[in-house]
Amino acid sequence: MQWWLKARRAPTLLLTAMLVFLLLVLVMQDFVAQLPSLLGAGANQVVAMLLAPLPLYATLTVCLENRLAGVEDSAVRRTALWDAALCLAVVMWATVVGVVIHALTGSSTALSVGRNTAFLVGLMLCARLLVGNSSVIAPVMWTLVVVLLGFDATHHPYFWTVIPRIPEDPIALAGAAVALAAGLVAQLTNPNEPFLSSIRT
Repeated sequence: MQWWLKARRAPTLLLTAMLVFLLLVLVMQDFVAQLPSLLGAGANQVVAMLLAPLPLYATLTVCLENRLAGVEDSAVRRTALWDAALCLAVVMWATVVGVVIHALTGSSTALSVGRNTAFLVGLMLCARLLVGNSSVIAPVMWTLVVVLLGFDATHHPYFWTVIPRIPEDPIALAGAAVALAAGLVAQLTNPNEPFLSSIRT
């Protein structure tokens, strides 16, 4: 497993991203930004915490793309399982950080950051099956679409948006669980070459 950790650069890249994430959650908490709405009058009140998972899923993408092809293509290497475990560890870290900071500060947005990380990591993993290392754009685009189009005329988030919903929202929780499960399945079955690249060749 040591060679796998070194290949993924998890001890350096991912640990740094985890610390950055912790600092972001501590600093952002319930800070609200006024951002323009394309569907309603005025501006939407969007919590800055929506951006907190970015260093986690972006760095995770980089780690997953760092491969030792000759070694990992061997059937005896269970790298797909290790990669899936790494993804789960990142989501668990985000969840624990959110719960602890919520317990210490009472921040409601901190409580939802684990759910949001699970959803965005799952989205990235599903996209990775298709486009490889470009998959990091999927959660970024989802967040942008939510900010611009995810709120109705009364500035309440639609059910499909997931990430701006309240922490105990059952639809958002189910959406995050489904996205993460689908992403892990995609990770476990992901070929070395993204699907769209194999079509072009």
